Amino acid sequence: MTASRSVYAQPRPRPALAPRRLAALVTLLALSAPACTEQPVGVYRETIHLRGTPYERGLDHGKRLRPRVRAFYTKLLDTALLPNLNREQPSISGFLTRYAGPTYADGQFSYRVLLEMAQSVESQLPDRYKDEMQGIADGSGLTYEQVLILNTFPDTVLAVRSIAATLRYSRGPRVLRWQFIGWKDGKGEQRKEQDYDPGPTALAAEIPTDAKLRIVLADPEGVAPETVRLQLDTRVYEPGDPAIVTQALPTKDGEPKELEVVLTPNGPMPAAAVQSLIIQAADTTIADDPLPAHPRFGREETITFSTVGYGKTAAEIPNIGVDDGRTRPPPVAFAVKGKATVDGAPILAQHFALLDAGAAHEATTLFVHHPVAGDTAPAHAYVSWAGLTWGFSGMSQAGVAWGCNFSDTLDTAILKDLIPQLSKIENAQLTSTGWPIGLAMREVSRGAKGSDEAIATLAGLQHVNGWNCVIADKAGALRVAEIDAETEPIPNDIPQAVTPVKWNGTPESSPASDTPDDIRASVHYVQKVQDVDPALPVLAAALLPPGVPIRVDMQRVVSSYFFKSLLAFNNLGRVITERYGKIDVAAAQEILADKRFVDFSDSMNAVVFEPASGRIHHAMGAVPATDAPWQTFTFGDGGP
Repeated sequence: MTASRSVYAQPRPRPALAPRRLAALVTLLALSAPACTEQPVGVYRETIHLRGTPYERGLDHGKRLRPRVRAFYTKLLDTALLPNLNREQPSISGFLTRYAGPTYADGQFSYRVLLEMAQSVESQLPDRYKDEMQGIADGSGLTYEQVLILNTFPDTVLAVRSIAATLRYSRGPRVLRWQFIGWKDGKGEQRKEQDYDPGPTALAAEIPTDAKLRIVLADPEGVAPETVRLQLDTRVYEPGDPAIVTQALPTKDGEPKELEVVLTPNGPMPAAAVQSLIIQAADTTIADDPLPAHPRFGREETITFSTVGYGKTAAEIPNIGVDDGRTRPPPVAFAVKGKATVDGAPILAQHFALLDAGAAHEATTLFVHHPVAGDTAPAHAYVSWAGLTWGFSGMSQAGVAWGCNFSDTLDTAILKDLIPQLSKIENAQLTSTGWPIGLAMREVSRGAKGSDEAIATLAGLQHVNGWNCVIADKAGALRVAEIDAETEPIPNDIPQAVTPVKWNGTPESSPASDTPDDIRASVHYVQKVQDVDPALPVLAAALLPPGVPIRVDMQRVVSSYFFKSLLAFNNLGRVITERYGKIDVAAAQEILADKRFVDFSDSMNAVVFEPASGRIHHAMGAVPATDAPWQTFTFGDGGP
């Protein structure tokens, strides 16, 4: 067997195999063609039991799943991800000029960037995971570089995506201020306009039904009035509708140009109701890179308020927008126990969606790692894909279950590494020192005996990207860990990189789903609402060259997922409330299959864990994942 080239200066040596271990491994590989259970037509999934040293487990993995590892890499990276990431080169090279150089030309941008970031991630990892990846490479026929990229790209790509999306939206209009014309204070005077600050709750309450809605948009290039599109609850006001009146506002030289937009609804709004205004607009320029030429739109914003007679304060009304079927739901996860479940036993459930790309569902695998003699770590399993050493959800035989959803934030390892380089922007490079979330959770599975130990393990690691991890243990301790990279290189008073959610009736909770017996998460932060240091935008502005547009701001201000996450989070709370006391495994599976939580194109897997009994129920291998039949694995089933 020829060793694959690694990212090291010399080929990475394979750990030696003891003769007895080697004989057992050869026998195992000879007797076991890829271990497939019979699957329904169109459903792809396998359960793989891995034993031995990390290298032996990786080699077994690579040999058993060789065709699927290679197909997964080709379809997901070569065919889908790398070409799409290449489209971000203009946005990123306009900010970091090194990426306009010849090294990244001719379609090499995405591969080179992912490899460089993978190498910086690799420098943080213990040898056991490097050895396992080398084994996968040797078993599958991919190079070590390819396997390394495959195992690090989700965290790094999500972090790059956050920066690229921020750069893109920074070039479009943003909402500066808002006002309801006709909404008067206790003295009968018109209330003044307010600065816009998006959040999880309504901006205003008890608005007169005949009020007009006024917003002020701003953009350095100016806002194009003909692009302004508003949606008030279910009524859409297209550009040019006479109900929308716009006028340019005077601004000082060098300041962003402002556009006033006033909406006069067609008839009074309903009384005692919650209303949402969705705002979309573009600036006056046309971007032609990448083609086709397109307007530069800002982020779609949602302003929620109530009309007179509703009877709640703004802080009591969740900002969920309009559930009109246009929004593809992000991943969701929840955990329940005690009074929320049928028998009181804890249950953790997750429906994960990110990027199927027509490939991931054909590589779905439940990996079960068994400890070698003398290893005190328990057996652990995770739902994953051929070629990966980790997954987004898993459980240990010690009864610690977890499911992690990405959380779109600028507080990433990429920004952490980038800030010190901003004074020499022409040489700045994207790196991402830290742990991929899946390997961080394998560390949890290896050592944590409960949810609080899991939180402590995560707090001791440097993380690449933002994540929301729901954790439950067999004793019924339910936790959510909100994770970022803690980028701030300057004194600050914001929370640490891993923040446990204090589940005590947060404003965005639905009516009853905020008890100690249930917890949930989507992709926005509930506790870590100030994920970026207040001084960071000021620091970036001082270091960036003039004219470089980037808004280093909080998740709720820059994330394109923020409002859709609020919608999914609150819908999930309502469903839990409706089923409270009646939730069992079947009910959890039904919840995950609810269309409000299903991305019908990018659904990747659905899982339900029973930590107390060691059972894992999974639906995967189809798109959406919940279209596949559920299967059950129980720790103690030794497997081949």
